[in-house]
Amino acid sequence: MKKQHYLYVLAAIIITIAVGYMMHIHFIKSISHQTAHMMFSAYVCIPAAVCAFIFLNNKHYWLLNIAAALITALVIQYGIIGGGAGVITILSRALAFLAIVYLLNLVKVILNK
Repeated sequence: MKKQHYLYVLAAIIITIAVGYMMHIHFIKSISHQTAHMMFSAYVCIPAAVCAFIFLNNKHYWLLNIAAALITALVIQYGIIGGGAGVITILSRALAFLAIVYLLNLVKVILNK
C-alpha cells in the first residue's frame, strides 16, 4: 500500500475512536481500551512483529496477518491463559496484533520514502 493509504486508514481509526469517546459509545471505548492494553503484552507484541516481517513481501500480506492474528489470539487465550473468554476479548487481542503489524508497516513506509 502507498503511504497515502496508510495515513487515510490511520485518520479513519483516530476519527472513529474520537467520535466513540465524544458520544460515549461504550463498545468503541471498551474495544479501544482493551486493544491498547493488550498491545503491550509480550504474547501479542512479539508474534505480531515476527509475522509482520516474515510475510513482508507476500502477495496476500494482510490476509495472512489476519489469519495469524486470529490463531495467535486463540492460542494465547486457550493455550497460555487456559480459560474460556468471550468473543470480544479474543477479537480485541487479534485487533491488537493487527494494530502492531499496521504500525510497523506505517513506520516502514514512512522511512522508505
